[in-house]
Amino acid sequence: MNWNAIFGITCMIALVTPLAVIIYHRYYKHRSLTALLIYYFVTLIYLLMSENIIPSNKIFQINFGVLTNYLDVPLMLTALVFFCPNKQKQTIIRIISYVFVAYEVLITLLYGFKPASIVYIMGPGLVIIIAYTLYLFMRQIKFSVMHGKNYGRVMMLAAIFFSYACYALIYYFYYVQKTPFVQDTELVYFISTMASSMAMAIGLQLMHKRMKELQSIRITRRELAMIFNQ
Repeated sequence: MNWNAIFGITCMIALVTPLAVIIYHRYYKHRSLTALLIYYFVTLIYLLMSENIIPSNKIFQINFGVLTNYLDVPLMLTALVFFCPNKQKQTIIRIISYVFVAYEVLITLLYGFKPASIVYIMGPGLVIIIAYTLYLFMRQIKFSVMHGKNYGRVMMLAAIFFSYACYALIYYFYYVQKTPFVQDTELVYFISTMASSMAMAIGLQLMHKRMKELQSIRITRRELAMIFNQ
């Protein structure tokens, strides 16, 4: 067994951890975290097929890989809504998501639903995710340092930024430089996905206490509203 196989299996195990935390704490009740759940699930299924753990023919595997890349940016943009309590900023992200989906449709009409389309889709998508995640990450660090809370969100944003920065590097070497060292880029993908998935799971777990506190505050506000509206 070579290093790619070892890290591939480790990567798939790591991908299960954020899925398990989201399901265990029922975070899927939040639309943005449901998008994150789907993101990790689709990625895991694709890797299982790539490593022939889930049997599939080559054509289906290629098409599923293309679909995974199509879903990547819209799902992650939806997940980033979780870090925007301001409704105006949430609306901006949703608009960007709709525009990007429209862009994907245009690319499909021009180049077809093929691996070649991924080049045109993932390039702009990576720039959007990295830029907006960095903005949210810096803002969240400032908030967490000032108020001494929400470190789970910091960890989650760090996981997203790290993974997409690594994916951008892989994109550059694989699609722009057209490197012959495909196994090396694959190894970078496995390691970066493994590390970011574990960091995301830790961040989600750290968020559990904070989510309970917020839920308690919401219930208290409803009770006060019922009392004073009588």
